[in-house]
Amino acid sequence: MAASSSSSSSDDDSSELVLVERRTLLSSPSSSSDQKKVVGLVTLNRPSALNALTFGMIKTIAGAFRSFEDDGDVSCAVLCARGKGFCAGVDLKAASQVFKRRDSYADSYEFDVVHQMERCSFPIVGVVHGAAITAGFEIALACDVLVASEDAFFADTHCKWGIMPGWGLSQKLPRLVGINNARLASLTSCKVSSGRALAWGLVQSVHGTRDLALQEALRICQRVCRNDEGTVRAYKSVLNRGYGCTYEEGRELERRVAWNAYGEMDPDHFKRLARFKSKL
Repeated sequence: MAASSSSSSSDDDSSELVLVERRTLLSSPSSSSDQKKVVGLVTLNRPSALNALTFGMIKTIAGAFRSFEDDGDVSCAVLCARGKGFCAGVDLKAASQVFKRRDSYADSYEFDVVHQMERCSFPIVGVVHGAAITAGFEIALACDVLVASEDAFFADTHCKWGIMPGWGLSQKLPRLVGINNARLASLTSCKVSSGRALAWGLVQSVHGTRDLALQEALRICQRVCRNDEGTVRAYKSVLNRGYGCTYEEGRELERRVAWNAYGEMDPDHFKRLARFKSKL
């Protein structure tokens, strides 16, 4: 975490600095029910400070994703921002409140944005435009899929400001882009352009503007919501849990989860499979 100084670090009106909404999508054409799918949308809304995070904003973001998961009504989510950039990091004027809180290590999970995002069993699509710096970089990496605008860039300035990462950047980045690319980004605090991020596999697509990137994120959510929700959640869990395992451990994890799922497939499920006609 870390990285931006702004004119104000007040937590007042933090609910207005982070906008949280639920959008309803049409149900899947292949669904056996008329239930509609809900997409959660979290928007950073402090453009005057490049969306630098106050503690109030951190609490609101963490609470939003905790609510999405615990309420069980959200099938997919989008994290995005307004203004000229995604997130300039933690507001340095609020750094002492963020880094020197008296919460115990265990209690700190409640307001740990990345932990609450990682708890989510549904996919999260991140939309990065402009700057995603340090803590902004970290919350972007907490997303399952990233899309970016052409002007997007990432920067890890922990070493610049003398603050160790606490939201997983040192562990996630090398797993995603390779250890040497991670060393380059983190130890030099250099900017990683959208083009380089795409080449590294850090983002999945690059679009001309923020709005076009957001449209693509919503299209991804639409495609996710057309699939079987239980399988999407189980598959995400296997992917994430298996990523930290050896190949053999991951295969055994997949096999165990799959056979448990097979046992829960009812006759109606097999009837739907038998009726399926490919649209490819």
